[in-house]
Amino acid sequence: MRRMRSWPVIGMVCLGSTVFQGCPAGGLITGFLSECFGEDTISQGEYDDLNVFEQLLYEENDCGRYEERL
Repeated sequence: MRRMRSWPVIGMVCLGSTVFQGCPAGGLITGFLSECFGEDTISQGEYDDLNVFEQLLYEENDCGRYEERL
């Protein structure tokens, strides 16, 4: 009886390691920090100091900072 209960747990562990290997948590954290605090982003104050034409070259990201449009 105990063996039958362990198979679902073993299956979930194997499936979980396969699924999360494709999307590592370290990459998510690094990506978030580089997007929010990267060298190529500027703050709201710096964005406001730009003229209208320079502001067209920037877009707001999810963190409320501005980065150059591609």
